[in-house]
Amino acid sequence: MVSLAHSLPDDSFSPAGEGVLRSPSGQRPIDLVHLARQTAGDRGLEREVLGLFVKHLQLVAIRLQTAGGLELRQIAHTLKGACRNVGAFPLADAAEASERSGFDAASLVTLRSVVDETLGFVTRLAR
Repeated sequence: MVSLAHSLPDDSFSPAGEGVLRSPSGQRPIDLVHLARQTAGDRGLEREVLGLFVKHLQLVAIRLQTAGGLELRQIAHTLKGACRNVGAFPLADAAEASERSGFDAASLVTLRSVVDETLGFVTRLAR
């Protein structure tokens, strides 16, 4: 059996962790191709998932303003998993980078920025 990975160019993969294969739409805050695969192409389910994701991101944005220590670890870890499920790979990567850096100031600024960018993108999609 031939592996699909061997038939793709090396730049098809990015360091998203967990061996995530990225599509061209993976350059956006939400990889819509990934989301469509996750929801089996059901547009209603996509809207529902994105609606729940927006609520999650709104809570995360608020919590990131005051969180510290263990709470930051919990936020980043939970966010990373939720983002990978819906295809928000840039945000998952930012959460992972924050975890790896020990939540230094620069990584937290980046994480907050990517949360805001992703939230804006998803909100615009919902219109």
